[in-house]
Amino acid sequence: MNNDGLRTFLKKLEDHGELVTIDRPVALDFEFASVVETMLQERRPIGLFTNVDHPSEMALVGGVLGDIRRIALALDCTEKEMNDRLTQAQENLIDPVVVDDAPFRENQFTGEDVRLQELLPIPRHNEGDGGAFITGGIMITKDPVSGRQNYSFNRMQVKGDRKVGVVMNEWRHIARFYRDMESRDMRLPCAVAIGVDPAVEIAAGFRIEDDEGALAGAINGKALELASCGTVDLHVPAATEIVVEGFIRPHLREDEGPLAEFTGHYGEIWKAPVMDVTAVSFRNGAIYQTIVPASFEHVYIGNVLPREPMLKKMVSHVSPNILNVHLTPYSGGFLAVISIDKKNAGEPKNIGMAALMTHVNIKMAVVVDGDVDIHNPSDVLWAMSTRVDGNRDILIAPYAQGMENDPTTGPDGTHTKVSFDATIDLKIRDDYRRVRYPKVDLSQYYPGGSEGGSSRD
Repeated sequence: MNNDGLRTFLKKLEDHGELVTIDRPVALDFEFASVVETMLQERRPIGLFTNVDHPSEMALVGGVLGDIRRIALALDCTEKEMNDRLTQAQENLIDPVVVDDAPFRENQFTGEDVRLQELLPIPRHNEGDGGAFITGGIMITKDPVSGRQNYSFNRMQVKGDRKVGVVMNEWRHIARFYRDMESRDMRLPCAVAIGVDPAVEIAAGFRIEDDEGALAGAINGKALELASCGTVDLHVPAATEIVVEGFIRPHLREDEGPLAEFTGHYGEIWKAPVMDVTAVSFRNGAIYQTIVPASFEHVYIGNVLPREPMLKKMVSHVSPNILNVHLTPYSGGFLAVISIDKKNAGEPKNIGMAALMTHVNIKMAVVVDGDVDIHNPSDVLWAMSTRVDGNRDILIAPYAQGMENDPTTGPDGTHTKVSFDATIDLKIRDDYRRVRYPKVDLSQYYPGGSEGGSSRD
């Protein structure tokens, strides 16, 4: 097996200074997630935690795809090339292949031997959460009609040794599969892959009508290797660290939640279906991977990566002068920033309208010139503060359909969307040039100078 999944990528991150090993004792509940979130906010390397207080003695990692630098490493491209790279992958899918070698079978527990919270270090991330949640697992199910597999992220609250709640948004494929099986009074087989190749994580955030495993293969440029599960008729990525298998019961809903959401608020308590766990398998020295809820990683995987290519395609249809686009993780993905080489005074207005129509989640759009770093919040705010005239450059669209988790969305599901033309007037552009200073390596000036955080995404 050439690609050893998460382990191969963690080694790559270490080689690029994006991973550090943390040996000091860390509490599984609350402390672990707080350390990870601090690392993400300060744009530090992520941590591989090897001394978490849990009987499994598994290492934990979080924030793997919580920074654009690491996402670019996962996609093997520059930050500017990411959207085109993902668009190309969607247009050139590579079907997975089944192999016999599956390291996750090295340790297998079934039946009464399954005790989720004893076997796996499932964190309680925040004191406001309703319990311990599996957040970084890839839920794998199968279309009962076509037989194709589907990958998705579904939050899963641990409710017992062999029982978890599974939240399903109604628009997801898994919800359709579940309703189909439920109409036949049948259980939906499922498998949860925890600790996977970043290409699998990225692909699982997309909603495509094909097998997301084929998208993962296209991202890596070679077929994703799959292996069969033991108690359900499904295949999971062969290099997966941990696999949880089971069935989602029909006609049963139980309270699930709350959990921190990508909007930065706590979600509601939902009536959610229930999964009965039939098996847990994991590699020797397994690494448990999690996503800290409401973190930048949560937003990148759920809102940014699947939708930026769509945004770029939509605004490029309006204007051939698009330089780059970004859905900002610090806004929960609600703010779109588009940089352009402006040729016409009205161009930013059209681009802004196109951006707001791209996806229901996009609530605000800011169009900037090419001298603005769209990945730097301070640069975007500078452009809005110095290049926006409130009477001329703000376009307002009241009563537009909004995202229901946004607290500004009313009972009818609408709110006001806004676009800002933060480009400089063409008539004065040549007279107003940005002040720039060359960047220097601060480690050449004082010890630890290269270790500071950043205000960027």
